[in-house]
Amino acid sequence: MSSCGAVVGGVSLDRIDIATQAVIQGVVSRDNQPASVGYARLHDTHDEFVAEVPLSTKGEFRFLAAPGQWTVVALVPGEASRTDVAAQFGSITDLDICVN
Repeated sequence: MSSCGAVVGGVSLDRIDIATQAVIQGVVSRDNQPASVGYARLHDTHDEFVAEVPLSTKGEFRFLAAPGQWTVVALVPGEASRTDVAAQFGSITDLDICVN
């Protein structure tokens, strides 16, 4: 999924067996630049918090999740964005998340 023009899929998938993983990854952008400060959170279908990772200096994040419906919450200073996604084994879901 792409909406801000950031390059998604940049995080290396070395040593990850894609056949046995449901991968949700992407880039968080703010003002058309990668958000180098912030977090990505993963919420389940009941909107319960499951996991959190800091964004890389390039705004990148990755979750290895169970198959199903998820919400990625991107948090940068003063802003937040929610994106609903579906994950399945053997698939990589690439997200391009803009916060303004």
